[in-house]
Amino acid sequence: MKEGKKKAEQVIPIRVPGQKTGEAYLAVYPSPGKGEKKPGVVICPGGGYWQVVEKEGEPVARAFNRMGCQAFVLHYSVLPDGFPTSLLELAKAVAILRNRAKEWDLDPERLVVCGFSAGGHLACSLGVFWNREFVWKEIGEKDGRGIRPDGMILGYPVITSGPYAHKAFVSRLFEHKGGPGPEDAGLVSLEKQVTEDTPKAFIWQTCTDADVPVENSLLLAMAMREKGVNVELHIFPDGPHGLSLATEETSGGDPCFENPHCAAWLAQAGLWLGNV
Repeated sequence: MKEGKKKAEQVIPIRVPGQKTGEAYLAVYPSPGKGEKKPGVVICPGGGYWQVVEKEGEPVARAFNRMGCQAFVLHYSVLPDGFPTSLLELAKAVAILRNRAKEWDLDPERLVVCGFSAGGHLACSLGVFWNREFVWKEIGEKDGRGIRPDGMILGYPVITSGPYAHKAFVSRLFEHKGGPGPEDAGLVSLEKQVTEDTPKAFIWQTCTDADVPVENSLLLAMAMREKGVNVELHIFPDGPHGLSLATEETSGGDPCFENPHCAAWLAQAGLWLGNV
């Protein structure tokens, strides 16, 4: 059994059309206490669309639990599955949580997605594509209202397929069809897909990120501003890609991934959540 399944209180299989692996699931990490509606956070760990990184899953869920949130980690499909399989899985997960909100004392109007790196691209993809028919219709929804996130928390997200792109992510998304066409690359360049209907966002990244250029976050924030969508953006001066909580808990013993300055993102995201 996978590590995330061992630690979660509950595991919900996620099935959508087109899955090759059929291993996607939602791990449930409820906040203590019953009876009071709580905000929910659906976490999409990173991993470059070829793996799902543990340190950006369960530890982050527990951190949101401590802030009084119901937390859920999506272990989504990666290679050989391609676009839009993982997006459909996230949409399905959000639909399930809204339909079963009472089961977890979840406030269905305060349900946000949180993603890191490629998981940030996945979370943001639902934010920009929730009202597209190729998403909601494919998972059996009547429209996109039940899958729209109320907000997005994005840590060092992959966003663009342009000059500042993470070099491998587009090819991985479309490897199943022999590689991306020009229209595919443009579709998954999310700064080009922002509309007035995109949910508000909290974005954070470091200026020295060597894997995903900080311009990814800047391009998204600028696109949201142009469309009049509320955005909070934090650019920290230094730190590597993949910081997660930026604490000893998620550092794997490497002091480079312990950064008290960057670790402040969680408290700031908690304040932001209070206004969702």
